[in-house]
Amino acid sequence: MTLVVWHNERLELNRVDYIGAVSMAELSQLAAFNAANPTWVTYDCLSVVQPGADFLSINFAELDALSGKYRAIYEPLNFLILRRAAWLCLSAAAMTHVRHWIGDPREKREAMSSDLRLFESYEGAAEWLLLRPGEIEKVQAGEGFTEIFRAEAPVAAQTR
Repeated sequence: MTLVVWHNERLELNRVDYIGAVSMAELSQLAAFNAANPTWVTYDCLSVVQPGADFLSINFAELDALSGKYRAIYEPLNFLILRRAAWLCLSAAAMTHVRHWIGDPREKREAMSSDLRLFESYEGAAEWLLLRPGEIEKVQAGEGFTEIFRAEAPVAAQTR
């Protein structure tokens, strides 16, 4: 349904919110945005799969193909430090897809200069992302973040 990318300049952190029934079209739009704007993928990132979100319309072969697109985006970039990508999945319906996406973290570390980890709470993710005490509440509330990208699936026309 909706995928939104936010950036907090002070924290040098991106946040991606996955809301509702996320489609492959939306994930592909995000990949295209990242390919056209590779600077954004160099920041640490907190991906939050909101309660009730799902990826049920997406099969694992599509996710694997998308992962290949991301490898192509990251390959030419020169990372001075390993990028941290924290995932917080607040939706049981999305957990299988999130775990599949994360896959073997060692593979992502090599292919995308990123350390991906799944967390059960904002606090756990914040600690790993090296946020200071008091910052997690701001991150959770979205305070200080500016929207940099949005993909929304069109609402299906209702018939009477």
